[in-house]
Amino acid sequence: MGKAKKIRNVIRRSLPDDAKPLLTPEQMEKLKTAGAVTLAVIAAAGILTLSAVAPNAFVAIEKLFFKKGRRGLSRKEKEQKVTHAFYYLKKHGLILMRPTKNDIRIFLTGEGRRRLKRFNIENPVVPKPAKWNKKWWLVAADIPTKDYKLAADSFRDKLKQMRFRALQRTLWVYPHDPRREIESLSNYYRIGHFVTVMEVSRLDLDDEVVVKSFFKQEGIIR
Repeated sequence: MGKAKKIRNVIRRSLPDDAKPLLTPEQMEKLKTAGAVTLAVIAAAGILTLSAVAPNAFVAIEKLFFKKGRRGLSRKEKEQKVTHAFYYLKKHGLILMRPTKNDIRIFLTGEGRRRLKRFNIENPVVPKPAKWNKKWWLVAADIPTKDYKLAADSFRDKLKQMRFRALQRTLWVYPHDPRREIESLSNYYRIGHFVTVMEVSRLDLDDEVVVKSFFKQEGIIR
């Protein structure tokens, strides 16, 4: 069986009637093409095989077209969109695809990883667990603005974008574990040595009332 035919067959038999989206609504808002959606799905997937990634790409691409206000796609059209998206990523050197006996392994290239890094820096999102453990995460960012004003401003803007709540000028709070996202951002802006992340069991009572109300209104906790 030719590689092209095998790719189409794996995609066709793995596409579901529904699947759980791997991308958040905030991430989807920033994605414009089926190729960009598929690359982001590949990054979010735990198992990088075509049969594992294709169902989630299928769902995400469907949401992309609804977001654009277009008519609903038929199943055949969705299959074609998913197939073309993988071919696009391969053609542009963002992924490698290696056939196995019954599937196809997917590998991100250096350029694919660079594209994803830019996407994650531009659109950072802290993963939301199924259930909040009632703990709080504090980000202390005492950045000397004399030498790092642009970096400090950009870092603060990203915290606001991720819907962190400021307790003080240099202290921010969030209910879910943001260590990976904060590490990526602080390293990107070269201010990692000024940023500390801490998990705490409780806040000052008055602060806790305020931040709980804020995160409930934002839909981040229940």
